[in-house]
Amino acid sequence: MDKKLEIKNNFSRSVSYYDKNATIQKDVADRMAKALEPWQQSIPDGPILEIGSGTGFFTKHLIRMYPGRNIVVSDLCDKMVQFCREKFGPSDSVEFKTIDAESDVFEEKKHALIAGSYAAHWFNHPSKSLSKLASSLKPGGLMLISFPVKESFSNWRKYCLDLGIPFTGNTLPDLEQVVIELSMGPAQVDYYEDDMIDSFKNVFDFFRHLKNTGTSTNLADKQLSVKQLKLLNNYWLEKEHARIRVQYHTAFIAVKRDLEP
Repeated sequence: MDKKLEIKNNFSRSVSYYDKNATIQKDVADRMAKALEPWQQSIPDGPILEIGSGTGFFTKHLIRMYPGRNIVVSDLCDKMVQFCREKFGPSDSVEFKTIDAESDVFEEKKHALIAGSYAAHWFNHPSKSLSKLASSLKPGGLMLISFPVKESFSNWRKYCLDLGIPFTGNTLPDLEQVVIELSMGPAQVDYYEDDMIDSFKNVFDFFRHLKNTGTSTNLADKQLSVKQLKLLNNYWLEKEHARIRVQYHTAFIAVKRDLEP
């Protein structure tokens, strides 16, 4: 199956559970909203685009912070879009659309603000795709994005290496590469990064949570046997005192397009 279709299908099956239980994604969206506050009044006139809306964790902040502004709320998954449409109700200024933010073409210099919370790591080519999105910013416009980067899951990766079993986590974006690509355009790029921790009582609960939130799409097609899963579970619990702690190294990036002379 095409990986993008698999991603879409997995999220389609998880909408209700995701909305109630995707705690890392919700926390990141709340932090992104705090990060947007200093920029809130400085973006130019023009439409706002949200990519990868999911069930609306960041959408609610956009609608609150920019009442009456033209906002396009989008996601690759039409069921996520429908959920947001029903959650936030009909509006003259907010439009809900199914969009593939990586492959769709956007008009240059159109958007005053582009936001994407925990979405870009699902792109096939995050650096190039985000650079393309940034070209759709108006002069003075802002792109604010967040996503987990390659330093995530360091303990999980180490325990797999210790045990000689495959690490089945996806390859995540290289923050340095993304920042370099974005800095090549007519823009100022600021970023920060830190760790966020989610915890589970065992490995099986962790993998079940990934599946139930729609985030279990394995881009490398790696799998563990039941024996390997049990081995990883016992080792992880031993190393971390009877609890599975999962580390997400998260990047927050602000891209401010230069004003034209």
